[in-house]
Amino acid sequence: MRVLLVEDDEEVAETLVAFLVREGFVVDRADCLEIAREAIRDEEFDVVLLDRMLPDGDGLELLDFARRIGRPQRVLVLTAIDGVDDRVAGLEGRANDYIVKPFEPRELVARIRNAMRFTPQARPQTKTYGPLSFEVETMAFTLDGEPFVVRRAEALVLAALMARPGGLVSRETLEARVYGYDKIVSSNSLESQISRLRKSLGERTDKLRIQVERGVGYRLATD
Repeated sequence: MRVLLVEDDEEVAETLVAFLVREGFVVDRADCLEIAREAIRDEEFDVVLLDRMLPDGDGLELLDFARRIGRPQRVLVLTAIDGVDDRVAGLEGRANDYIVKPFEPRELVARIRNAMRFTPQARPQTKTYGPLSFEVETMAFTLDGEPFVVRRAEALVLAALMARPGGLVSRETLEARVYGYDKIVSSNSLESQISRLRKSLGERTDKLRIQVERGVGYRLATD
């Protein structure tokens, strides 16, 4: 189960990430609204754990953003704000639950599992662009109807490009997809993944290629 944790407090975030990973969750972290918006626009998450008091705004703004782009999320609001009006605002904003800090991590896990009973929308299970098809849940690719197997890091890059077929995907988005939203990576790490992916695609087809806009990002293009 993949979780997006939107939390700017480093100590709280580290504690929650460590606990959730031990419980078997895959956790990505965003420390502000801007990064969280980019994450839910480009990626698939099972649950979003959302702090309200973020450095660039109220976390509830993320709920409106998700609905506007047609990607509503399962959301648990985690906050120290304990007023009745604040709890009502969160729930009326279509959050699935509202948990006041401090809380027991075990309770959080129980609430996450409860939120999974809610289906925010029917998500397409397969994405297709040109000769390439991608099964979202299994991260399996087929190229011209045949399995296309690459390393995990390259598969994550390709999945991010498939999230915007034909559209430009920023370097920052790709690095976050492969290495995590809160990781610092060397300048040539992503280029290495792209280079291997281009070679693998080129060996199989001339109908699909990865284009680069220097200093901006990459896009998946077809002939």
